[in-house]
Amino acid sequence: MMKNIIKSVCYFVVIAIFAYAISIPYIMAVSEQTIDQLNEIGNTDITMAQFILGQGFNLVFMVFIFSFIGVSLATKVGLKWDWIRAVFEKTVRPGWDRKYLWIALLWGIISSILIFVLTSFVFAPQIPQLAETNQNTPIPWWAGITTIFQGGISEELMMRFGLMTLLVWLLSKLFMSKRDVISPWIYWAAIVGATVMFGAGHLPVAQSVYGGLTPSLTLFILLGNGIAGIGFGFLYWKKGLEYAIVSHMVADFMHHFVIQNITNFF
Repeated sequence: MMKNIIKSVCYFVVIAIFAYAISIPYIMAVSEQTIDQLNEIGNTDITMAQFILGQGFNLVFMVFIFSFIGVSLATKVGLKWDWIRAVFEKTVRPGWDRKYLWIALLWGIISSILIFVLTSFVFAPQIPQLAETNQNTPIPWWAGITTIFQGGISEELMMRFGLMTLLVWLLSKLFMSKRDVISPWIYWAAIVGATVMFGAGHLPVAQSVYGGLTPSLTLFILLGNGIAGIGFGFLYWKKGLEYAIVSHMVADFMHHFVIQNITNFF
């Protein structure tokens, strides 16, 4: 049993490494200012190579831990990753649910547009440094597409497969010990909890990039990094991790490539 768990976890780690390697051009484009600010604050001399290597080691560690949690606990709490597991175990792969596949695609598109609207028309007027930072961070037109695997796969492994699964398991142990079926509110609590934690995890970086946190900036970071996650969590709960990954990849493609290039054009 443990051998199979470790084997699946190692597969996930290898996939995450490849996804991270593909995203390096984007990371280089968006991290230069962050590195300069970190060096200024900490009186250090971190190079881009050191930053990328450090981020990569951190990613591998996090993916290993959260994938282990997901592989160990997901099935126990009614959460699925059947298609991926069939690929790993070389068994017959289940068919995709076309209805939920369309929902995943549409949510990826809709959530990215919603985040763009909130960013451009609600928060940007209240947060001047937001527009200034974006203007001072030139990104090659093609670089955004390299990040869709990193975000879609690695973040879903950590936030949904790992953290959300763990929250469902913990809440079910605390509140559902005498019942076989886990109540929907536990899944929703885990979905929201994982989403809020994901957004909160971006606050330290935002503080260094934007030179401090204001209530508006904090709300922007939480909403901007959290809105889409509600839908990803719902898809994971209802159909499986694969649908959350597809939706997240579509959202990242829209946000980092389509919308970014459209706004640059105009």
